[in-house]
Amino acid sequence: MITSAPQKSFKDFLKDVDPVRRGLGLYDHLSDICYFVKDQTGRFVLANEALVLLLGCSRVSEVLGKTDFDLVPRYLADNYFKDDQQVLFYGQEVVNKVELVTHNDLSVYWYTTTKVPIYSKDGSIIGLEGVTREFKAASSALGPYPELFKVIDFVEKNYSKKVSVADLAKRANLSVRTFERQFKRRFNLSPIAYLKKVRINAACCELIHGNHTIAQIAQDCGFCDQSYLTKEFARLMRITPQAYRDAHAL
Repeated sequence: MITSAPQKSFKDFLKDVDPVRRGLGLYDHLSDICYFVKDQTGRFVLANEALVLLLGCSRVSEVLGKTDFDLVPRYLADNYFKDDQQVLFYGQEVVNKVELVTHNDLSVYWYTTTKVPIYSKDGSIIGLEGVTREFKAASSALGPYPELFKVIDFVEKNYSKKVSVADLAKRANLSVRTFERQFKRRFNLSPIAYLKKVRINAACCELIHGNHTIAQIAQDCGFCDQSYLTKEFARLMRITPQAYRDAHAL
C-alpha cells in the first residue's frame, strides 16, 4: 500500500532538489533543445547532450568549465558574451533572440535563444540558464498564426529571388500590416530582417563549402551586388565575407 508523504511547501521542495541535476533529467531527452547553465564568469557549469553535440564535443566534460570563447568562433562568442552580460549584471532576460550558430560540421543555422538569471538566496545573480533551439523547429508551433510557417518555408526555398513583404503577407493570407506585426511579435525581427538572415546563412555555406567568387555568391544568395553583401554580412556577422572564408578554410 502506497502512503502519501507529508505535503511540503514549494520552498521546502526546492531545498531537496539537487542543483547539479536540476533540469537535465528532462532536457537530456529533448534532442532538439539545447539547455545550459553558466556561472557569473560565463563558464558552462551544466549542459545537456544536445548542446554538447552542437558544439562538436562528445562528452559533457569537454564543455564544462569552458566559455563560449573556448568553443565557438570569436565573432559568435562576442555576441553571446554581450547577451550574457545583460543577464548576469543587469538581470535583463533575453527572450527568443534569433542568432546564428555554427554546427560541428561548419554548417550554419539560425537559432532562437532564451536566457534568464539565476539568483542566490540573498537575491544576487550568480549565473544564468538558457535554452536554444533551431529557428525552423521553434517556428513550427506558431500559436494562432500557423500560416507564418508557410512563409518560413517559402523564404528558405526562394531567398535567391526578389521577395517583397507583400509577397510574404499574401502567402500568409494576412494584410501587410497584420503580417509584419505578427511576424515581429513571434520572432522578434521583421520579415525583411529574417530574409536577410536566411541569405547571409546561405552565403556562409557558400563561402565555406564552395569556390565561387564573392560577387557570384552575392548574386546566388539574393543580394544585388558584392558591395551590398559585404555590408550586410559585416553588420550581422561582425566579419567580412573574405575573412569568414579564410577563417573557415577547409
